[in-house]
Amino acid sequence: MGVMAVQVEDVSPDHEFVGRVEALNAVDIRARIEGFLERRLFAEGQDVAKDQDLFTLERTTYELALQDAQAAVASAETTLDNAERQFQRNQALTQRTVSQAVLEESQAARDTARANVLSAQARVNQAELNLGYTHIRAPIGGRIGRAAFSVGSLVSPSSEPLARVVQTDPIRVVFSVSDRTILDLRAAAGGAGKDELAKRYVLKLRLSNGEPYQESGKVEFFGNEVDVQTGTLPIRALFANQRSLLMPGQFVTVIVEPAEREERPVVPVGSVEQDREGRFVLVVDDESRATVRRIRASVQVGQNWVVEEGLKGGETLIVEGLQRVSPGAVVEAQSVSPDNAATNAAGGFAPGSSSQ
Repeated sequence: MGVMAVQVEDVSPDHEFVGRVEALNAVDIRARIEGFLERRLFAEGQDVAKDQDLFTLERTTYELALQDAQAAVASAETTLDNAERQFQRNQALTQRTVSQAVLEESQAARDTARANVLSAQARVNQAELNLGYTHIRAPIGGRIGRAAFSVGSLVSPSSEPLARVVQTDPIRVVFSVSDRTILDLRAAAGGAGKDELAKRYVLKLRLSNGEPYQESGKVEFFGNEVDVQTGTLPIRALFANQRSLLMPGQFVTVIVEPAEREERPVVPVGSVEQDREGRFVLVVDDESRATVRRIRASVQVGQNWVVEEGLKGGETLIVEGLQRVSPGAVVEAQSVSPDNAATNAAGGFAPGSSSQ
């Protein structure tokens, strides 16, 4: 008789989905003022840091505008000083020589001068802001693409983007899961909700060349509605991407695995028989006799049944010659490797109740 030891294997179900890689953030770099590009301070395709200088615009026009605004402030402050002194003089002379009308006029002149100072200071602030806009910086860290304009080009807020920065670490992978799969995953996790599902399962990737991606991901977002046209729920996951293996627009295979792997005994399909009482196998006991062992099998994986009850692993299982053996018979065992275990033909021995 051909026998083998019952193997214990990882039988955790894996689910695979087609995913698309997206940048976590992507920003178009634009000019906020009009001017000629003076310098480009990056190499196309390089990684840039947040607030790193990317372009500079010609500053002369905006420096002159700032100086003019600062001069206007100085003039307005001088006018205010004169108006303040005049008001104070008129106020001191009100009881003797200055009429109430003159006092009120000097007070109005002082208040107008104060408002002019505030207006002039606002123009200084705007001029300083515009001058600062001559330095165009990266609003986020990431990888920058090609420059749309060369040095010397005239750009303005209405121009197309000067360049585009995409954040690639971490990076997002978007995939869709059918409503039935969501229900299956919840059932396998004991009816867990969305947050608990994210803890119970691990996300992995397989690249287009078949190689596994080394980093595991975590769920960032579950959709709140099933798409009525596709019957799927969108899910977004985050993956570390320090080596930039994942690029926006790339397609990958998303593998959803249980965080805690399940190991169960497995037996070849051909070694399992069935009667009115259910499935059973024949094992060899300590006295080298064939013994019926009732089992509860859950699912078939490849050419094996996954056994939930009845076997623990390591038992000597009869896998060949089942039609020539009966319970209680002495077995002359010959080991068979799991890979070469033959599939038994139907019609093996069906034990009666006295054989159990």
